[in-house]
Parts: sequence; structure tokens; C-alpha cells
Amino acid sequence: ARTQAEVDVSLGVQINATADFYEPLTPVGTWIDVPNYGRCWHPRRVAADWRPYAEGHWEWTDVGWYWISDEPWAWACYHYGAWFHDPRIGWVWIPGTVWAPSWVTWRTSPDYIGWAPCGPSGSVLAPQFFVFVNVHRFHDPIQRRELIVDNPTIVNQTRVVNNIRI
Repeated sequence: ARTQAEVDVSLGVQINATADFYEPLTPVGTWIDVPNYGRCWHPRRVAADWRPYAEGHWEWTDVGWYWISDEPWAWACYHYGAWFHDPRIGWVWIPGTVWAPSWVTWRTSPDYIGWAPCGPSGSVLAPQFFVFVNVHRFHDPIQRRELIVDNPTIVNQTRVVNNIRI
């Protein structure tokens, strides 16, 4: 079933500038200054192997694939901005003010579908940052422990795709 995406943030937060994220995200994360990116955010109380877009589910909407997650920062960090992986800190979110149903890059094959967060300026992240599920499980709720992570065999069998619909 098609669902219409809710563009307004249900928390009543209006985003006009990246500073609009500071107050609502501070209770659930830490703001840090990152060279080349400025003030970025890192989630608090996440597992060492935590990664964005790994706990939730995909839903098709009139504006594309929308990521739905119960994580308390989902309203912001999956629909605005970009992610990058810092080897010392882990995943760090770079705030942005443009809304989208998700900010990911897709990889597909006949058997697997995968995604990785978009990097800075919408860049495609390295293949090891993609996670995969069997195409028949794509519509199911997704748990981090069920994802196929950093699998060169699957990466080599897939290709980057834009505007994915399944």
C-alpha cells in the first residue's frame, strides 16, 4: 500500500538552520567539532557496532523510500543531513536543512538489496559501509543483527542504483 510521507516534523520542530537541531538532539547525543565538517552529532548510548539505517523498516511513499525507526533522533538524522564514519568515534551525523524520505545510496542484485547512508555532499560511501538483506526480506522490520555487513562477495554481485522501486 502506498503511504503519503509526513513532511512536517511531528515534534513541532521547524528546521531553518542547522542550529535548529542543537537543542532537540542534545539529550540523545553529543555535539562535536569535526575538521572539514564543523559541528556534528554523535548518538549517545549506542552499541559499538551501531550504524545508521539499521533498526527500522522501509516504506514506499509518494516521495520515495522512507526510513521509519523508533530511535529518538530518527526524525532528524534519517531525513536531513549526511553521515560519515570516523574510525575513532564511529558514525557521526553532519546536519543539513533539506528534508528527504531518506538519505541513502542503494545497491541491488537479483538476490540482495543494500543501502548505505549518503556521505557528505551526497557522496556514495565505500562498499564496506553498505548493509544488505535478501530481496524477499526488504519489506520486513530490520534489526541490526540480521543485516549482512561488509560482504565483498555480495558487494561484487551488486551495482549502485538510483531511484530504486521494488
